[in-house]
Amino acid sequence: MRKTLLLCMFFAMISMLVSACKVKQKQHDLSSQDSPSIITELLEGDELTHQLSKTWTINKVNYQADAKKDMLYQRGEVANLRDYSKECFKLSPDGTVIHTDEGGDKHEGKWKLVDNNTKLKMVLEDKKEVFWDILKTDAKTLVLHLSVNARKVNWDIQKLDEIDIPTAAVFAGFFAGIVDENTQNISITYQMSPRG
Repeated sequence: MRKTLLLCMFFAMISMLVSACKVKQKQHDLSSQDSPSIITELLEGDELTHQLSKTWTINKVNYQADAKKDMLYQRGEVANLRDYSKECFKLSPDGTVIHTDEGGDKHEGKWKLVDNNTKLKMVLEDKKEVFWDILKTDAKTLVLHLSVNARKVNWDIQKLDEIDIPTAAVFAGFFAGIVDENTQNISITYQMSPRG
């Protein structure tokens, strides 16, 4: 009886070990961060402006702080490091933009294409220019990439309305445990699709 019990325990342990070895950890696709090469369609400025003039919702946010990479958000995932479900950019053909942030607050400003249509320049209420690299765009996809020198952001925020997009990007990494006081550069990539 004792040998049977030991034999059953042995097989149970072996079976648990085999099952544990079969479990694979999900690897996030961070490839869009590896090289910020521009892969936009070759459209004239007016055509591209027309194509971008929509409300873009965020589907995925990839993040890199120096050598550390992680995915902060993917629409539909339960365990996101940050919630970007409310954030969107409404780009209008007249050059106005309404940015709805993570908290649902709206910020108005202007947008335009620069650098031969490879960058999207935004100036919101804070009057600070933000230049997004356009990594990919077509009728159903917009991928924007932002690089920020973490050493130049204002860490001493007194009011929430003092937080601009680069500072919010650095803070998102800080609250997710990716950015610390030694971080020098961060990159954030938004993969978006039109609302509706």
